[in-house]
Amino acid sequence: MNKSVLLQAYLKHERELLRFLDKRLGSSNLAADIVHDLYLKLRRGADTSPVRDSRSYLFSMAANLATDHLRVESRRMQILAEAEGVAWRQVDELTPERRALGRAELDYMKAEIAGLDPRCRRIFYLSRYEGRSQAEIAEALGVGLTTVYKDLKKAMSVLIAARRRFNGQCRDESGHGIS
Repeated sequence: MNKSVLLQAYLKHERELLRFLDKRLGSSNLAADIVHDLYLKLRRGADTSPVRDSRSYLFSMAANLATDHLRVESRRMQILAEAEGVAWRQVDELTPERRALGRAELDYMKAEIAGLDPRCRRIFYLSRYEGRSQAEIAEALGVGLTTVYKDLKKAMSVLIAARRRFNGQCRDESGHGIS
């Protein structure tokens, strides 16, 4: 294989390039990656024009690759920071409208729970608010495990349907949810 002049210079100055980029970037791993990228670039490229000082040319190429890498990483970090800021705002921002909507939904769900028959409501309360197991609830109320299961299933079905109805009521004219 006939090596280009620049590729020969690269092989001669590889350690110097590594040290140069390590100092510049503060990371020997990143320096090694960029030196490897330089090597690949030299392997792909053809010797079309003569270079007076191949060592200087290599160091310029390495510096440019490092600058490009830092620019891309900086932009990536900006994008991530912006995306994180947007995501956190959506999750954490409690506007007066969201607070009012949350209260309205809570009141709606309380009314649905109040509409359950007393045993079903009691089983739901013991399960969700006291964290009791179905077996504990069955023993405490003197009913069968199947009864507890069916009443919890009924309560959850009622609440899921109520939530869908509530969310359906909270649509604007365009069909989008109000938040």
